This record gives sequence, C-alpha cells and structure tokens, in this order.
Amino acid sequence: MYAGVEARGFIFGPPIALAIGAKFVPLRKPGKLPGTISNIHTYHFSDKNVHFDGIEKVLLKDTIDCDVKKGRVISEEYELEYGRDCLEMSVEAVKSEERALIIDDLVATGGTLSASINLLERAGAEVVECACVVGLPKFKGQCKLKGKPLYVLVEPNQFDELTL
Repeated sequence: MYAGVEARGFIFGPPIALAIGAKFVPLRKPGKLPGTISNIHTYHFSDKNVHFDGIEKVLLKDTIDCDVKKGRVISEEYELEYGRDCLEMSVEAVKSEERALIIDDLVATGGTLSASINLLERAGAEVVECACVVGLPKFKGQCKLKGKPLYVLVEPNQFDELTL
C-alpha cells in the first residue's frame, strides 16, 4: 500500500501504486476525507412536471437523494517549522499488518512523515519506508522517523552540479 501526504503526495503515489497493483491511501488535512453513502432515497413522480422553488421542471427519470455518513477517521497533530498542523486518515482504508510506504514531495523537519507513520501504525499497518522527491540537505528529522528508511530522490546541493 502507498500512502500519500496531501497534496503533492497525491501526484506521485497513485501512479506508482497503480503500476504495481497496490492501493493508494490519502493522508489528508482535517475535514477533507469523503464520507460513505449510508441511505439512498428514490422518489418516484407520477407527474413528470414538478415544481421546485416555484420553477416548473420536467423530470425525465426518478430523483435519487442520499445521506452521507462520515467514515471513521483518525488524526495526528504535528509540529512544523512555522506552527502546527494535522493529518487525517480513514481507518477503513488500512488492514491490520498491511505493509505501507509513505510518499511526499519534500522532507524538511520530518514532522509530516512522523505524523504519517503514527497514523498508519495506529491503524495497524507496518510502515516499511518513506520516500520524498526533495530532501533538504540539513534534514535533522531522521530521528523522528522511528528508524524507518528514507529514500530521497533529489537534494538541493545536487542542483549546483548542473550546468545549463
């Protein structure tokens, strides 16, 4: 399973998960996870001309309405260089002892990755690795990752070697 951190982790995680046949689990900011449909109501109209708010509309088929129930969500608050933030995850998205890789765009202090690890482990997953596209060279948050390996694709000092 690949877990992606909002929002740029959503760019990298799904294509990788799709390529290897794994599922993707989004780790979102508070209040953004979708709910699940709990009740569906179908209204059948004998007269296809009905009035809504004083406007006559012609219904070509039955109208369907539904109640949305929020799924069970867990959250983890963490510190950033400039304050605090929070991530949420649907508990139903993770199975106990499922192996997980966390993917994000950038690692600086390790706070976001640490919160991601905590969320997945609280849900019963086994986090095996973290991956980021960019890692700041003065990254001091490795200790926050509970010994999980961190793969970084590019470090900014590598750009110094490039010439145009």
